[in-house]
Amino acid sequence: MTGGWCQRLRTVARVYWVLVSASLRGQMQYRLDFIGNTLIQAIMGADSLILIVAVLARFGPIMGWTTMDIAMLFAVTRVGNGVYMLICNELDRFEAYMVTGDFDSLLIRPWPPLFTLLAQGTGVRRLSFLAQGIAAFAVAAPRLAAVGAVAGCDWAWLALAMAWTSLLYFAVGLATAAAGFWLTRIDELQVFTMIAPTTATTYPLDVYPSWMRKLLLSVLPIGLGNYLPLRFILGKGGSQADLLWPAIGCPLAVAAALWLWNRGVSRYSSTGT
Repeated sequence: MTGGWCQRLRTVARVYWVLVSASLRGQMQYRLDFIGNTLIQAIMGADSLILIVAVLARFGPIMGWTTMDIAMLFAVTRVGNGVYMLICNELDRFEAYMVTGDFDSLLIRPWPPLFTLLAQGTGVRRLSFLAQGIAAFAVAAPRLAAVGAVAGCDWAWLALAMAWTSLLYFAVGLATAAAGFWLTRIDELQVFTMIAPTTATTYPLDVYPSWMRKLLLSVLPIGLGNYLPLRFILGKGGSQADLLWPAIGCPLAVAAALWLWNRGVSRYSSTGT
């Protein structure tokens, strides 16, 4: 029994790698264009962090959060978003599959459509998001360690926060894509469910009104993965439960998104073209 499952996992991994490799070869045919776009996006995407640094330099900490504290929050958010965009790039452009009927081609493959969708288009051109997060982490980590704000097991919790954030991005992105089975056009919805929460959660949620904090910790729960753990790790309040809530919320969010996706697939009727 165990051998059979291992064989299936190896087969799945091999098929996934074949599909991903084909996608990477296609995208890397123009390497100079890839490098240029990645660098430009990395520089342009750092404007929000630069704005935060400028404001804090002028007015001081915001509700107890210093420049390095917010830089670490930015790092966790961007790394989580970067991993999601790298692996789940096709979810972000799922509207095109609905409008053109290209989703039909996924249904005739001998694999679940979600697996094929994720494997056929990696977001290698969006490595800039990951690069921004890594750069912010490289700047903030040694400074926070020097003042004792992060030490010991905190580093493991920070790594887990990045993993939780990636999973929550996947859950929200998958649910948004699944809405396309009913709405078809979801570009505007993605602004609300993906882009706006990404911008909002690069700041401490303390600065927002109560209703917005609840929204970013429940319906659009990106803050559950980054803000809650960092609030406790960096000594900004909360309790040890803040480290455990993501472990409960992430599986529930992913399960709910998968359920919505499967419901959408079962009702899909193609474009008729």
